[in-house]
Amino acid sequence: MRPTHAPTRRLVGVLVVALSSALACAAPASTPAPAPTPVQRAPDARDPLEAPWSIAHQAGSFTNTLRLSSELVSRVDSVERTDSSHTLVVVSWSRLAGAEAPRVSGLVTAYAAGGAAEALAPIPGLLLPVPFSAADAQGAGQARLDAAASAACSPAAAVLQPLRELFVSAPPRLTPGTSWSDSASYAICRDSIPLAVRSSRTFRVVGAERRGELVVVLVDRTSQVTVRGEGTQFGEPLAITAEGSGSMRLAMSRDSGTIVEARGDTELRMTMRGRRRSQDLRQRTRIEISSP
Repeated sequence: MRPTHAPTRRLVGVLVVALSSALACAAPASTPAPAPTPVQRAPDARDPLEAPWSIAHQAGSFTNTLRLSSELVSRVDSVERTDSSHTLVVVSWSRLAGAEAPRVSGLVTAYAAGGAAEALAPIPGLLLPVPFSAADAQGAGQARLDAAASAACSPAAAVLQPLRELFVSAPPRLTPGTSWSDSASYAICRDSIPLAVRSSRTFRVVGAERRGELVVVLVDRTSQVTVRGEGTQFGEPLAITAEGSGSMRLAMSRDSGTIVEARGDTELRMTMRGRRRSQDLRQRTRIEISSP
């Protein structure tokens, strides 16, 4: 959502020259000493933490790790149940140069999940690595993951869904208070039932800071999502509706426009209505994104 790294501030050293007091011959008294040459001081470099900040969506290769921790509370009639799950996703991806619209290509190299008391384990039937390609986020649109409609309910398609958190299209020039929004419509599956998702996100710049040699721009993000779908489960028709919201703090590299680190929370409230019974679910998820 472009400049290279700002030069590190250099310390200007002072060179002290010692003059010998013993001269082979003295200069005539009537000859005036030459005027000293003024010392030219190097101008101070611009503080890279000073706004505005320019974001460069440069071509290159990147790696991110996503960790999701969820608590799901489900209620059927008067019976309530709580389950916890944890998911780890590692993705290596590249932003390609030379195309009119920025393109992304990558691999999900690791994916593991488990319950609260279980060790993380691979998903049965999932073959790694999972390749993907996408049109990078631009303007008011979110990144579009390319997947065949016939594969929308496959394990591989489910693995790719968290990757939507990685791609942000920031305006080229940011200052504190700068805000922008994006939205997207796409399909996912739950229990083999196709669902239509509508997502909207709003971003607001809050500042910048150093992370080692890197300068990152800090951005607060809020999100809203709605889900609708109908299908058949165990031979009976089922309708699914859901609404959710979330907030996240992003640390975005000034030089590549990629997410260096992010932490946030989401809540999704879902209702599944069948002919004979209904089920209400509430899922809270903690999302953490990191990079080497």
